[in-house]
Amino acid sequence: MLYLGEEEVKGLIKMPEVVDLMGEAFKAQGEGTAPNQPRRRLHMPKGALQVMYGGLSDQGYFGLKAYTTFPGIGVRFILLLWDSNTAELVALMEANILGQLRTGAASGAGARLMAREDAKVAGLFGSGSQARTQLEALCCAMPLEQVKVYSRSAEKREKFIDRMKDKVSAELVAVETPAEAVKGSAIVCTMTTAKDPVFDGNDLESGTTVIPAGSNRATNREVDDETFRRAAKGRIATDDVEGAKIESGDLIRAVAGRAVNWDQVVEIGQIAAGKMPGRGSPDEINMFLSQGVAIEDVAIGAELYKKAKAQGIGRDLPVEGTFKKRT
Repeated sequence: MLYLGEEEVKGLIKMPEVVDLMGEAFKAQGEGTAPNQPRRRLHMPKGALQVMYGGLSDQGYFGLKAYTTFPGIGVRFILLLWDSNTAELVALMEANILGQLRTGAASGAGARLMAREDAKVAGLFGSGSQARTQLEALCCAMPLEQVKVYSRSAEKREKFIDRMKDKVSAELVAVETPAEAVKGSAIVCTMTTAKDPVFDGNDLESGTTVIPAGSNRATNREVDDETFRRAAKGRIATDDVEGAKIESGDLIRAVAGRAVNWDQVVEIGQIAAGKMPGRGSPDEINMFLSQGVAIEDVAIGAELYKKAKAQGIGRDLPVEGTFKKRT
């Protein structure tokens, strides 16, 4: 079994390639060759364990990502990867950087499938580490010339721009209000831990693609009912409908408020596989709700494993006992 640490993962793969991998994973999902199980959460007195798993049958891999969240300690991720043809456990990877890459890249792939091809301006809500990969991926996926950055802290958004300005080609502009981030933006992406909507859906302009990427808990919400009502006239997609019914606070509350119903929500794989368009016209408002699903992690993990083996990177760990092939 190959072991890869965070620094090895970081050195093996870059964002443009990860955006392409997410598009391929979504296509496999739409073609029925990427089974996925939604995230499950186990809560204990001092912390929680989250587990999610999926497979890519065309590539011959399936995998499981697990991570713990403990107040005061943080989040720790691992990914286990198996060969789905031989049952061999082929890799164990530290998966913090992997998860950040895939979360951003999923939004980038969604924008590529659903946003207007001429999108030049985006609005980004959030200034944390996950917002960095959202920005990188959107700039990889689309020909963005300007990204307006908003967070509640003026200091944090300025530090975010200072950190990211040399990492993307788009001009980064700090804005002081949510309305400034939304108006004039062809893409609006949110990566926050908000419990309530972060902008007013009435401020969205025709042709906008909304990508809420921060709300993967039923208690969180980034988008208001008005945004859903407007997007329902176009297209609303998510990366896994079954999982969204469990943990997409945005969709759960919008359905409860009758702004939209579950029959109006499709999986992004249907768009990636060419079974339906991402948008019906240049003027419609549409939405991709990215929760983060296991097939995305498996897609990156499989590519990392192949690259590491080819380049002689990582450490081989002994696999003994019940993991050995029975004779």
